[in-house]
Amino acid sequence: MSIVRLQKLTLCGRSSQRDAVLSELQELGCMHLLDLSGGDSADSAQPLPVMPAHEAAAEWRAVTEELRAALRYLEACPNRRPASEQDTGYDCYEVVQQVLAIQRQQRRLHDEQVTLKEAIATVRPWGNFTLPSEQDLRGLRLWFYAVRHHQAATISNQDLPCRKISQDSEFEYWVVISAAAPDGIPIAPVSLDPRPLSELQQTLETVRLECERLQLQRLALTRWIHRLESDLAMAGDDAMRREAQRRLWQQSSLFVVQGWVPQHAVAAVRRFATRHELALTLQAPEPEETPPTLLRNPDIVAGAEGAVTFYITPGYDTWDPTWIMYLSFSLFFAMIMADAGYGMVLGLAMLIFWKRLGTTVSRRRRLRSLAAFIVSVTVGYGIVMGSYFGMSPAAGSWLDRFVWKSGSTSIMEDREAMMLLSATIGVVHLMIANLVMALQRGRTSRAFGDVGWMAALAGGWLMVAAQIRNPDLMTSLAESFPGTGRTSLELTETCWKFGSGSLATGLLAVLLFSSDRPLWSAKRSDWLWRPVEGLLALTNLSKAFGDALSYLRLFALGLASAQLAVTFNQLADQASQVRGIGVLLGLMIFTAGHSLNLVLGVVGGVVHGLRLNCIEFFSWSLTDEGMPFRAFRKQADEM
Repeated sequence: MSIVRLQKLTLCGRSSQRDAVLSELQELGCMHLLDLSGGDSADSAQPLPVMPAHEAAAEWRAVTEELRAALRYLEACPNRRPASEQDTGYDCYEVVQQVLAIQRQQRRLHDEQVTLKEAIATVRPWGNFTLPSEQDLRGLRLWFYAVRHHQAATISNQDLPCRKISQDSEFEYWVVISAAAPDGIPIAPVSLDPRPLSELQQTLETVRLECERLQLQRLALTRWIHRLESDLAMAGDDAMRREAQRRLWQQSSLFVVQGWVPQHAVAAVRRFATRHELALTLQAPEPEETPPTLLRNPDIVAGAEGAVTFYITPGYDTWDPTWIMYLSFSLFFAMIMADAGYGMVLGLAMLIFWKRLGTTVSRRRRLRSLAAFIVSVTVGYGIVMGSYFGMSPAAGSWLDRFVWKSGSTSIMEDREAMMLLSATIGVVHLMIANLVMALQRGRTSRAFGDVGWMAALAGGWLMVAAQIRNPDLMTSLAESFPGTGRTSLELTETCWKFGSGSLATGLLAVLLFSSDRPLWSAKRSDWLWRPVEGLLALTNLSKAFGDALSYLRLFALGLASAQLAVTFNQLADQASQVRGIGVLLGLMIFTAGHSLNLVLGVVGGVVHGLRLNCIEFFSWSLTDEGMPFRAFRKQADEM
């Protein structure tokens, strides 16, 4: 749970070495490059011109645009052939052009299919015939009308040759012979395709066969997906090297490249510089510098890094909340799902997609660890709550022994207990955030302000707990203090007494120690502004109250999920009583209802689990946003 310490690395070498150094530096993959292209040398000589940024970007787009399009099209194929183990017959350019040609033809044929189907649907009511030419009709034309039954008289009453060809439940289909469009008919005539119905159907069948042939060609080309991905990564590596050339500083005989490297990679960089006979300097970050942020965590929790950086990249001098995100997000997700059965379904889905989790080996390992932990917590929490697809285990059964109970019922059915549990988790979460800030501020007086918020949050929670009027819950809380002999009433009075004292003490500490100004200062302005800044800090009291209450969504969403599960069970049970198809109908309702509830639970768990961490928690613990560390490395090696 740390942000990697960085060193500023500067390498200087001969211009003839530039390409080789950049290529091997990219293979080393540990440097975040800085832009030196605008710097001047010691003798005020201008850098040699290198590829401008817009030209490098244009070349990158030109090289990869078609390759990306071809790869997306092949990856969208419903079926795939195994990856080819031999390179015989593979040419990246030829494969890409074939794929894009198939894509263009399929799009054209799809549009033609739509047009043919519409034409067939329009012509079919009038039958299979060929439209005569105007010469055959001696200046007359055929006018086709699809009219509703109550409008048919407007055509039959016309003093023109006409005939009803067919009809259906909604329309009658008439043809009128006239040199010009007949007057008195309230609707416009229908335009028919000049081809006969049989020809249209034959053309449609030909188009379908051609689409199947192209689909088989597309399926055959899917064996090159891995090679195309590798070529795309190599094209990206080449573009990255060109961007590195743009960023370095160069004269006629020397070049300089500069960037940030992790402390653990310094030894490898020194060996690299010695091997290439490069001049090397290493410097610690200056106070005014803002190094990029590189997070480094064990693989078991590293999957949560994406959830952290999704919202904010911690500043270099702040802290890494990955561990907290890993634990709290999993718990919040489990509390919102609130069902062991749903957790087992998610576990089954995880096993089915086990091989597809992540595009690289390291990413796949991280996502698997995160998914497995979330599923485990979800199943465990559901077991403790005693919910299996909305059904509770039988009283006295072995599963019932694991259920956390309030009195004689599951705590899930005790709303006051669940609200207190959610509020407790919220208060602890916010207290951890303030504890982190206090540790970050070290020995400064401002740290006492963060401790004050911790005391105020704990005091507010104790005062709320003292207002609970649930005898079973208060008795179980009193029994959790063995040896004290406290009754539930005495526990209530103690909670109120200590809570009010902790709240008052905490707010006083916030008032006195929420300023960055020196605690002992000879300046009168410091003495005047410290209480003012303390009063401004106290305005966050409403924020603290609102943030703590925000965690009640864990109870509300979990309760909603549980109630929906129970409701679907009742509907399925009622439907199963119907004679004949009752069992099938009940099974359909059970499956569809719980599937919907599961999807809603997953969406709510992800959205609100992230929200409680990224909004409520981070607003108290992360004050500075940083820049992500982007290593100059080869992407092809990660394939």
